[in-house]
Amino acid sequence: MIGRDDPRLRDRDGLGRKLAEAAGLSAAVLLAKRTARDVTLKSDGSPVCSADLAADHAAKEALARLLPDFPIVSEETAQNPAPGDIFILLDPLDGTREFLAGGDSYCVAIAVVRDGRPIAGAIAAPATGRLWFSGTSAYVQDFGPDGALLGVARPTSVRAVPGEGPVALVSRFHGDGRSDGIAASMCCSKGIPVSSAVKFGMIASGEADLHVRCGQTMEWDIAAGDAILSAAGGIVLTLDGALPDYGRSERQFRNPPFVAASSEALARQAIAGDCGG
Repeated sequence: MIGRDDPRLRDRDGLGRKLAEAAGLSAAVLLAKRTARDVTLKSDGSPVCSADLAADHAAKEALARLLPDFPIVSEETAQNPAPGDIFILLDPLDGTREFLAGGDSYCVAIAVVRDGRPIAGAIAAPATGRLWFSGTSAYVQDFGPDGALLGVARPTSVRAVPGEGPVALVSRFHGDGRSDGIAASMCCSKGIPVSSAVKFGMIASGEADLHVRCGQTMEWDIAAGDAILSAAGGIVLTLDGALPDYGRSERQFRNPPFVAASSEALARQAIAGDCGG
């Protein structure tokens, strides 16, 4: 277990960089397994293939080297006992349906959680070679097909909402009427379909402004995005107006409905426009 006075916890940007390295290495495995189609269904009906499991192994191997002794809760091993106050949340393949469909917006997502909140995160999108990570600040960086980080990490931040209204990102495979209704009430244009936690990176990079999700998601789906978006000046709120909390094994790590936005004002405007809650 990690002690609360562990010096690694004081260097949040350092944590983010280590998560970025692990995410890049795991993402390289996904690229190498790009043609995997050996799909089975888990007990909750979601798909899993050999790419998920190989990326999970690669991420855990990297994290054991980079951040030894940090407990890990992964999508593929969430049956483990409840974590302590400090742990890692890992999704080795967020967007499995996107991956299997040959799309580009799938990713690896990793976060460090302390006292129920993510303090560092990384999202690596193998098909585009883009990686977002954060500690106290948010960054974007390129990485190669071998997972190696390229060039210099560039600071990134959210944008002001365009004059014509916010741009919403909608789930490509998991749409629901309540989410679509909130987004439609906020935006002048039709939402852009994107899968996985890549949506959080796009908002953090000023490429979009809003994402609403009322369907089921899990903590490992959003913790890294929450960390990155918050560090970039945005916010994630549940639809009852609270910050999400993580490590809730008593609810099997399920999230309540939430909104991710480039500002708290925009998030609360979306919450106020929720007629289906």
